Amino acid sequence: MAKKRKAAVFLLGLVALLVLVALGLAGVVRLQRDRLASLEEGIASLQEETVPLRFMVTGRDGSSVSVRMRFYDLSGREFAMVERTVPGTQLYFDFLALPRDGAWLAFPRRLFSDTQAPADGFDLSPVAAPGGVPLTYGGGALDAAALRELGSLLAALEAGKPVVGSFGNAVHDVAELGSFETGIVYRVVLRKKGGIEIMEE
Repeated sequence: MAKKRKAAVFLLGLVALLVLVALGLAGVVRLQRDRLASLEEGIASLQEETVPLRFMVTGRDGSSVSVRMRFYDLSGREFAMVERTVPGTQLYFDFLALPRDGAWLAFPRRLFSDTQAPADGFDLSPVAAPGGVPLTYGGGALDAAALRELGSLLAALEAGKPVVGSFGNAVHDVAELGSFETGIVYRVVLRKKGGIEIMEE
């Protein structure tokens, strides 16, 4: 009788544990769906054009270019400034572009020159997305949780992992500035419908 009681208690405990695990998994899935829905709403509300980066060439000597870069969130608030000197005479900015719900999101990845391979250029990710959080999409409809989720999705895509809700293919768009003047401020314009352009202020 005692063995049957122990077996019954064990089975009831096991069933209760399985029910709790199932409820926990359902809650996690629901939370992830809610986060993705929040992220999609934030993406849908993006402006037609955004300016995540402005830069100015501060010097050049025929073999290298010095540049000051300022990074901005969606509200136009500057959140970082970096100065770099790169070998060469032309600057290139590499962006990771992601299609989502009829919009394109673009993330600054690297600064390089005509004498450097992109992989050898200056990594902009720690500046534009410290801790994996893309601050260039802060200051708008995306809250802190949505920004972290966007950062997680971006990291998964960069690592070649499948992403729930499929962000499509990640491609690199290289914004080039072939002719520039020292002391002039240029802005990098991202278009929600696709495209990256460098324009003089």
